[in-house]
Amino acid sequence: MEPRRRLSDKIIEAHGQACAEGKLEVAEILIQALEVDLTAIGGGVGDKRQNTEMLEAAYESHKVAKDAAKT
Repeated sequence: MEPRRRLSDKIIEAHGQACAEGKLEVAEILIQALEVDLTAIGGGVGDKRQNTEMLEAAYESHKVAKDAAKT
């Protein structure tokens, strides 16, 4: 596995950990930070990301964690 270089990758990883640990307030802040970071780089213009699976998985895990907290 190659080391993650982008800040967005590190935020996604931290977000996953926050969701796994049930720290939903932290996960919410991290998902907002991810959106700010992606917006700051032009929403794809400066980000040469070919594979968006990690990004999509972060949003899905966020939704799952929020839904689980409601029950």
